[in-house]
Amino acid sequence: MKRRGVAELLIAVTLAAIATFVVADLAGGFGTFPNASWASAIAMICLAVWIGPGLLRRYAGDGAGALRAIAIWLAIACAFALLYVYGKDVLFGLGVNID
Repeated sequence: MKRRGVAELLIAVTLAAIATFVVADLAGGFGTFPNASWASAIAMICLAVWIGPGLLRRYAGDGAGALRAIAIWLAIACAFALLYVYGKDVLFGLGVNID
């Protein structure tokens, strides 16, 4: 019974995020927070709802394993971010035409 309550809560959070995006889209965005930022925030919430329960179940009682997995994924994300920011300059410096 307890697990069902969590699933219902996650569905409610996802539906609330989608409703917020629809209202923001109809209003043209809330203040200086544009529609693209709302869309990315809702996409991140949906990913967290999709991935979160499996991650919590996988590492229940194994804090060291969870921290190791988080560190690995953060390193991968940082590598992709650095590649995105500096990759074009490095390729251009190597003589690759990327226009």
